[in-house]
Amino acid sequence: MSVPPSFSQAPLPPGPGAADPPFDLAEAASYGFWTDEHVRFNDLDPVGHVNNNAFGVYFESGRVALHHALRARVDMRGHAIVMRKITIDYLAEITYPNAVRVGTRVARLGRTSWTTGSGLFVGDRCHATALSVSVLVDAASHRPTPIPDDLRSALEGFL
Repeated sequence: MSVPPSFSQAPLPPGPGAADPPFDLAEAASYGFWTDEHVRFNDLDPVGHVNNNAFGVYFESGRVALHHALRARVDMRGHAIVMRKITIDYLAEITYPNAVRVGTRVARLGRTSWTTGSGLFVGDRCHATALSVSVLVDAASHRPTPIPDDLRSALEGFL
């Protein structure tokens, strides 16, 4: 089955978070915020390494932990954080058993959103990187809302 030319030849427009961040996502020194994870047997695929979907779960753990840290500093009542986009670059396979560390930081701030950069490490080696865009929305209307000054200040602490 062939892919229609409109899918295979049309370049994707750059979106928020499309540009490279001002630091190396694959370098552990780029991160000051860490979350520990471990490879579960059910994370494996038939090939015997960690399935690509499990990488997303590990990155989610880091991102959610960072958002939890923000909520400890800022009153988020009336707001919710939603995911707009995530891009994962797979650099090396991960096998079972293993301890995994997720480095997470804010890469850039916008008016209603921020880009989070993450690295997935086993020991000193980076096995994957991710850029994700989170949007602050009003909890009642579910519409994007400008980042308040206190939240912006807290996010800047993770830049």
